[in-house]
Amino acid sequence: MAVAIEMPWAPGPIATLEPQNEREKLIKRVLNQKILVPDILSLMPAWSSEVPDIWRLDKIIDEWLPTVNVDERKKAKHRSFADYTLLTSAYYPHCKNDEKLVVLIKFLYWIFFWDDEIDTGGELTEDEEGTLRCCEETNQCIDDCLGPNPSYTPPRGSRGTVEMLYPILRDLRAGLGPVSTERLRLELHDYVNGVGRQQRVRQGDCLPNPWYHFQIRSADVGVIPSITQNEYAMDFELPDRIRNHEAVEFIVQECTKITILLNDVLSLQKEFVSVLAHSLDEMHPLVDETAMDKVLDLIRKHYAICVAAEERLPWSKTDEKLNADIREYIRGCQRLATGTAYWSCHCERYFKRSQVNEKGEVLLDLSYVE
Repeated sequence: MAVAIEMPWAPGPIATLEPQNEREKLIKRVLNQKILVPDILSLMPAWSSEVPDIWRLDKIIDEWLPTVNVDERKKAKHRSFADYTLLTSAYYPHCKNDEKLVVLIKFLYWIFFWDDEIDTGGELTEDEEGTLRCCEETNQCIDDCLGPNPSYTPPRGSRGTVEMLYPILRDLRAGLGPVSTERLRLELHDYVNGVGRQQRVRQGDCLPNPWYHFQIRSADVGVIPSITQNEYAMDFELPDRIRNHEAVEFIVQECTKITILLNDVLSLQKEFVSVLAHSLDEMHPLVDETAMDKVLDLIRKHYAICVAAEERLPWSKTDEKLNADIREYIRGCQRLATGTAYWSCHCERYFKRSQVNEKGEVLLDLSYVE
């Protein structure tokens, strides 16, 4: 059963102005604004946001990063401003296996490295053919590693972000059952293909309608594989009959939507500055305080219907191990949102730590500062 959420924007692209003038007008309207965002975690009060200390693993990551065939400036930027060890801890706080935690940290490095190649300001931002080749190589890697006849050797000449993915997927497969492995394979394909579609939308003549932007990101966003990786982290495999149950699928989709919405809120400053620094080809769907308020209301609504859906979960009357696995899986869905929010406010990928006050509020600054 799906619960309808009213659309805050009308469907279809904005087409009242010439494309370039449209973007310039929006930028002029919001340039130098400051927007106070409330504590995002307070919008999800019933969901846990525990974050254990696993910084001991940073030494292993620091030894691994020099072996990765990715531009040194990119590696240094991500290591300095985005704490993926912290994000892993927020996503998988119940994982006690350090070897698995290291693999999960490496996966998050990969997904951010890979996405940044195509996102605004990346090497492939305006290169549709290059993006298509990158997606094809990555899809081949996914099938090589997670398909029925696994092969973990990257083809000669593979780009660095594809080359680094082979051993990560090899290690993930070793800790997943066959059902979860196939689920992860399909989810990663959805993510890779979705990034390619989003790149084409960004390069269109007109700004994408924010509701359409939300729909395509919800359908194939990269956070869904991170839900499946809870099965890897905690050594269980959710049967398809449970994973495909309408309430479980509903909660997966709603937590994904909440994560997308809160990421759009918290990344607004970074994306706005990036657009100004590199081109006017993309405009963030949030452009002023009114739009921000609408998105915060959407987070509250999606959270409420997600909590209500827990009453419909397929609990077993006799199998307590299955019930424990369902609980862990659902908590993993929730941690997708709370973990992303916590991490965003405790690293400097999107804004300075000094922009967060003692109440957990964030003062976003839409000034142009490179």
